[in-house]
Amino acid sequence: MKNLLFTLGIISPFTLFAQSIFIHEIDSDSPGLDSADFIELSSSTPSFNLDGYVLVLFNGGDDASYASYDLDGYSTNSNGYFVIGDTGVSGVTISLLSSGLQNGPDAVALYQANKSDFPADTPVTTTNLVDAVVYGINDADDTGLLTGLGETVQYNEDEQNDKDNHSLQRQSDGSFKVANPTPNSSNFVLSNRYSMKNPISLFPNPADNWIQLEGLNTVASVAIYAQTGQRVLTQTVDKTVDVSSLLPGIYLVEISYRDSVTLHKLIKK
Repeated sequence: MKNLLFTLGIISPFTLFAQSIFIHEIDSDSPGLDSADFIELSSSTPSFNLDGYVLVLFNGGDDASYASYDLDGYSTNSNGYFVIGDTGVSGVTISLLSSGLQNGPDAVALYQANKSDFPADTPVTTTNLVDAVVYGINDADDTGLLTGLGETVQYNEDEQNDKDNHSLQRQSDGSFKVANPTPNSSNFVLSNRYSMKNPISLFPNPADNWIQLEGLNTVASVAIYAQTGQRVLTQTVDKTVDVSSLLPGIYLVEISYRDSVTLHKLIKK
């Protein structure tokens, strides 16, 4: 079996996020009274221990913190997800404070530190920083947040003019794209060559013996890779993929069809 090598801007998420835990999805502007906002973390292994981590929210008004969440005593779930959000979001582990999740320009940052290191109005810093996302809704770039967190891109949740129904979702190259929210489940992985209005998704995920490629309307070539980069399965399908031979774990699914390629995270039970 050949090993997987990503070039030309396609990067394995298992290689990209070597720190094991990262910010996976942000929804700062949900319908109505913003009662379904959330932040989702994802780990490269299930049940990842979050002791020693803190999630910090920064206000673009003064580039200082307005909330922080102590993650000691928690871990990601059996699928590798951890959600902090409003009570209107399914599977929330920690509820957002009354300060909520601001719409932007603001930032979410994950640190290997203590909550006591981030009292209110702590300036942005890269010290002990694990991951950070600067975001907004049609806002001018906040250079203070970007520079202070070592980031270069401010992501727009209203990129497709549907901010109430879209979230920012981590892609395989480390960037974020907008799509329908997916708390506690795999993100839509959106190829630059594939329409954001009709992304492919895997169902069910986690999976037992098979997965369906929802949104696929043609024959596709499917390759599945282990976290080591080893290709463990290839099939040509029109809808359903047999994964019964895979051992339990986390895999990368590469779907090639027509002139498009998409990458998806799969959890095998």
